[in-house]
Amino acid sequence: MTSPTTNFTLPPTQEAVSERSASSSENASKERQVFANIPIPENKDQPKGKYVSNKIITSKYNIWTFIPKNLFEQFRRAANMYFLIMAVLGMIPAVSTNNPILTLLPISTVVFLTACKDAVEDLNRHEIDKNDDDIPPCEPSNEINGDPEFKKVMWKDVRVGDFLFLRNGDAVPADAVILSTSEQNGGCFIETKDLDGETNLKPRRCVPVDSIKNIKTPKECTQAMFWIDSERPNSNLFNYNAKLTVVSGSLDEMNSPQDQEIPRKSKSSIPIDINNLLLRAHVIRNTEWVIAITVFTGVDTKIILNSGETPSKRSRIEKEMNQEVILNFVILIVLALICAIGTGVSSAILADSKGDYIEERVASNQGQSIGIAAFLTFLSGLIIFQNIIPISLYISIEFVKGFQAFFIYNDLDMWDEDAEDIAIILNSDWLIIVWNLSDDLGQIEYIFSDKTGTLTRNIMEFRQCSIGGKVYGRNGWAGKTDANIGKELAQGGDNSNAEEVNVDINEIWNQYLYELKSIFDPKYSSTDPAFLTFVDPDIYRDLKAEKNIEGVNENDFNIDDNLDKQKRARLVREFFILLAVCHTVVVDKISTNESDSEKSISDRGKTSVNDENSDQASEHLRPTEEEKVSSNNSSSDLKKKVKHSIANIKSTFKGFESMASLVAPTSSKGKKPVAIDKTLVHDLVYKAESPDEAALVSAAKNIGFAFLGRTPESMTIDIFGEEHNFDILNVLEFNSSRKRMSIIVRRPEKLGGGIVLFCKGADNIVFDRLANGQEGLIEKTSTDIDNFSSDGLRTLTVAYRVLDESYYNSWAKKYQEASTSINERSSKVDACAEEIEKELILLGATAIEDKLQEGVPECIERLRGAGIKIWVLTGDKLETAINIGFAAQLLTKDMRLWIVKGSKKDAVQKQLNNVYASLVTGGIVPHDEMEPIHPDDTHAFIVDGSALTHLLDDEKARLKILELSDRFHSVICCRVSPLQKALVVELIRRGKRSTTLAIGDGANDVSMIQAANVGVGISGQEGVQAAMAADYNIAQFRYLEKLLLVHGHWDYMRIAEMILNFFYKNVIWVFPVLWFSANIFYDYSFVQLYNMFFTVAPVVVLGTTDQSVTASYCLKYPSIYNLGIKRMRYSKKLFAIYFLDGIWQSLVVYFTFYFIYSLSTNVTMPQGFDAGTTEFSTSVALSVIVIANLVVAFNTYHWNWIVWTIIISQQLISEGTFWFGMAFSILLAVLPRYVITFVKQWWYPDDLDIVRQIRESDKRAKKKAKKFSKEELKNQKIISPSIQVEMVQSDNDIINSAQQTNY
Repeated sequence: MTSPTTNFTLPPTQEAVSERSASSSENASKERQVFANIPIPENKDQPKGKYVSNKIITSKYNIWTFIPKNLFEQFRRAANMYFLIMAVLGMIPAVSTNNPILTLLPISTVVFLTACKDAVEDLNRHEIDKNDDDIPPCEPSNEINGDPEFKKVMWKDVRVGDFLFLRNGDAVPADAVILSTSEQNGGCFIETKDLDGETNLKPRRCVPVDSIKNIKTPKECTQAMFWIDSERPNSNLFNYNAKLTVVSGSLDEMNSPQDQEIPRKSKSSIPIDINNLLLRAHVIRNTEWVIAITVFTGVDTKIILNSGETPSKRSRIEKEMNQEVILNFVILIVLALICAIGTGVSSAILADSKGDYIEERVASNQGQSIGIAAFLTFLSGLIIFQNIIPISLYISIEFVKGFQAFFIYNDLDMWDEDAEDIAIILNSDWLIIVWNLSDDLGQIEYIFSDKTGTLTRNIMEFRQCSIGGKVYGRNGWAGKTDANIGKELAQGGDNSNAEEVNVDINEIWNQYLYELKSIFDPKYSSTDPAFLTFVDPDIYRDLKAEKNIEGVNENDFNIDDNLDKQKRARLVREFFILLAVCHTVVVDKISTNESDSEKSISDRGKTSVNDENSDQASEHLRPTEEEKVSSNNSSSDLKKKVKHSIANIKSTFKGFESMASLVAPTSSKGKKPVAIDKTLVHDLVYKAESPDEAALVSAAKNIGFAFLGRTPESMTIDIFGEEHNFDILNVLEFNSSRKRMSIIVRRPEKLGGGIVLFCKGADNIVFDRLANGQEGLIEKTSTDIDNFSSDGLRTLTVAYRVLDESYYNSWAKKYQEASTSINERSSKVDACAEEIEKELILLGATAIEDKLQEGVPECIERLRGAGIKIWVLTGDKLETAINIGFAAQLLTKDMRLWIVKGSKKDAVQKQLNNVYASLVTGGIVPHDEMEPIHPDDTHAFIVDGSALTHLLDDEKARLKILELSDRFHSVICCRVSPLQKALVVELIRRGKRSTTLAIGDGANDVSMIQAANVGVGISGQEGVQAAMAADYNIAQFRYLEKLLLVHGHWDYMRIAEMILNFFYKNVIWVFPVLWFSANIFYDYSFVQLYNMFFTVAPVVVLGTTDQSVTASYCLKYPSIYNLGIKRMRYSKKLFAIYFLDGIWQSLVVYFTFYFIYSLSTNVTMPQGFDAGTTEFSTSVALSVIVIANLVVAFNTYHWNWIVWTIIISQQLISEGTFWFGMAFSILLAVLPRYVITFVKQWWYPDDLDIVRQIRESDKRAKKKAKKFSKEELKNQKIISPSIQVEMVQSDNDIINSAQQTNY
């Protein structure tokens, strides 16, 4: 099922027989009630209303509205309206200069081609609408004729209040509340791939009412009596507030006219939240059937409300080009005015010199006064000079940018083998190739990047933990983290401590395996070292001491280094029980004896298999790289890539696929085989909403605390081979404001019994809710957390609380009331959670690593070498972000770091003022230890989220940040919210007027991506929300290097040169008409075909295929990218130069042939007549055509067969005088441009000129080396034929050496 998107047309509404509303126009702003088998109460204030149907119309046109609506859309463009006006003027007999058909030909061609493109796009929209609306789910209708039964209907026929019967694999047609499922516990699983791109299954549950959850048949659907008080339709995918009220009584009583309030006398209300709601485009999985009742349909569903249009973006050159078009229009008006004034003045002078007779003759012949004649000349001038604004420019730009996007799409170097993904270019509405931002890729000055999942892989590995003040896992087993490596780079050397250097991996593993098997026989735990990133035998040594669990006081939490062994054992046990219980993970059990093909995804100590993490183990313990992946032939890889590329191209042109199918291909063909842990008796596959949760649950499983499954009421944990059931009482879910998650469970009696609250969250959040008397433990744990952060690890703090039965019961009533509230439910529930999440006992902290993606440091280094400033906006702690910054080459040891942090406004502003004084005003910062600042120093700025809040709220602080931004090579913003990310991007984009790019992979990056000039999404572990909102989608951050430095540079150079040449060739064409006294000069076939045929091909070829230097040199010398940042290839100055050059060349061409035809008496036609105006204008026209094409060729860097073919395919004339005039005019016209270009490249070269010279030098060296090697080979063959093979190898070595030489 393909989910529709934007541009919805509301169909006629239909009456919903099972609901009420204030009115049809207000239904989206009112809370709604959905009644099931209950008469709708009569209410004068709320009469029966109409609600939208479930039909979604995303197409713009139909067969009747296409022509008028499309013409209206096209002529809303100022350029099209201008050319239409010119065409209409050209049809007025008084000012017409040509055939009306030829007048309308250019604008008609442009409108027709654009209409064809729009028609194709809209046909695909119609196809998607048809596919969506015609999908048939099973459901019983509200209209009962005879016995109720399930029947199939189309999606478009589903209405609010309908009961839906959905089977496994069915897509949900509308937002619906789950009433019952095939599972005994009332649960079901859904796939949300079409909403957020995530393939992990998510649990949902039915309404917990026995009379409702037992519905199984259509008849039982008609007997259930209840109503739902629902919130208004909104776009929040993660929250839903409603209340289901069940009434008692019979259907006859409900239909009794005497008492409409009977159903309200006996009732019970049950809260409904997002876990009870199925959304449109959800897919039922692992559940036989589900029965639900519809609450929102059509454009009221959450997925449609989330499909709002992304901001319309235009490239910088396009905006500047519009200014040049306006300038040309002003010049057109001036030229027409000059002609009109000239006509008036000349007519007046002629009348004065010849007397009244001439004036009368003029007036009688034309029937007009001199003023009217001047006005008509003005209109004629507009028509004659109209080509100064090229009509073919706009359609040529669309064509060229389309091909540029096509080249990006099919770049095999940006094809990710693991993800089987290509750099896919996205449009805000449809998955098609778009073209309007390709030149912006070559002008990026600031890159704003998320860290997790963008710079890193978002594949979490459990590395260390702190329990009761003792750190486990810091024994060197998993090797150095990326941040450790970055820290060493920052310190300027290899500072690995001796402890890690001398780690005996074999000894650690043998001890770990011995201690593990001495406690339990592993059934779910891995004993393969290649799958484990956390190995510490001390865990089991400490757990062995726990012999008398029942005798331990739960509230005895004052501990120290000499902690009693039993107390420490209890803390370790509670720590891993918490990891196994406090989560929302879904589990699937798979036997290891199944075939490899049946194994999908596995978490074995980490969320996915990572070969790089196993390189610290000894060779006999861990498989080598050659054993893991068999080598493939390079040619077969290329064929595979090409085949994949062609398949994607075909799918693009055939129609619009669903987002999920293209971004995350479901086909497993060609994928690398998934490694299998053969030591597992039962392999548990964990599917979590976040990789962090999966890593924590997997770590607990491998230690011996395996989470086996859950129901709505309980969950099962296997602890050292013995299963225990925990009753789930309440789940206090994580959200961005709480920054923590808690679960309240009743422990089994064997583990101590009682009601326990387990909590995990950010350290500052949990520490504020701890009971008194834990100062020592808090200090030790806080130190451990700081050390974890310094190592670049993501941390969570965990704690628990034993609850008194009576206290919990009292709190549960308050929580029930808050959770059934329709208004402000979230705030009320959060307040209740705040009340119970206190007096916690600290257990410790977890430390997880998210490793850098491949090639990130090298990519960042090249991007910085190109002059691009990189800002990282992350939610991590400051220490973690700094160390990752060093590892990613974002920060270097030579940089001076300026850190601004704190929560107090005055202190934050003082820190910023110190930075500003040091770098801008030259003031002295009062730090005695600070080294003096040198002009060549590089600087980096680090700010945390709380400080950034104060800086963004203050106008003066924002101005200082803008002024400082030019001096910072790198900026890291820590602990920032999604809104702050967007505000930072907006600040730089508007304040600096720079071209910005934002890249991210998650839903929290969408606002940042949409705020930037160019948005790039990474389709990764967090779904495709970012990719759906972005302009470009890539699989890895490192592909950004080629996207910008190669394709961006090429496209900027191409578009800039193409537009300038377009304006130039029209100037050189138009101005000879002015030199000819502004009369009709050219034959009209030349006028109409000049832009559409004679000169358009070379310019389009330049814009499509030109390469200033090859891709390898773009990457080898990234400094040439600065041409785009500094806008050195398209500016008003260059526009003026090209404009004046066109005027000069028009003067040369015109007057060369003017003197030839006016002074020479030998220029005759083949028929013997003297040459006239037609021959003169034709000679000028053909010379202008040749010169215009030659200048385009002169401005072309990369000549190929296409360029040669286009340039030399000009019309030929056999007359010798013409050839002399053409050659002379061409030489004289092009000479200034050639001289200026030679002087500039020889004495004042820019980076691109230097790199091109280096490339030429490399070519000459390679040819010389090849020639030398062949001569040597020939000599060696003569002397000793026996060494022929050896010398051939030597020849290749010489060539390779020449190719790698730097000049």
